[in-house]
Amino acid sequence: MLRRQCQSRFKYRTARSQSAMSFAEVAASSFLVIIMAALALDISLLIFAFSVNDKACTDVVRAAAQQTSASQAMIFATASIKNHKTDGVFISPIALTLLNYHDYGGTPPAGETPYVQVTTSVKVKMPVPLYFFGASWTNDMNFSQTYTSPIIKTKYVLP
Repeated sequence: MLRRQCQSRFKYRTARSQSAMSFAEVAASSFLVIIMAALALDISLLIFAFSVNDKACTDVVRAAAQQTSASQAMIFATASIKNHKTDGVFISPIALTLLNYHDYGGTPPAGETPYVQVTTSVKVKMPVPLYFFGASWTNDMNFSQTYTSPIIKTKYVLP
């Protein structure tokens, strides 16, 4: 009788110890989940900043390409860039860094098309610093985007 009780207790203990999770496993897995969540936060913020800058650059070059002079292109490009808002903390406001308006004075050379080229940039401050095997990167990243578009409304001077 005593032998049966010992055998049943032994079976109960082994079944319980095989299915239970230890404190060390919980601690290790929670540590990994925190690291993965921080990395996901950084990556999602970088992707969002890149997409906002890309969309702003396409809208700015489109607005500038529809104008007839360089001064009007600059006015409309500045107005178009103000339409794209960021939080200002993690993603800086989008800046217009370059606007090249080449209409060739109304007489483009053979094989050339009047065009406008726009470059926008944005700075991203990541909330969690990245460290990989002793190498660390700064928390600030810069994205810049350049697009070129033909000028739609050109002043064409007939010879």
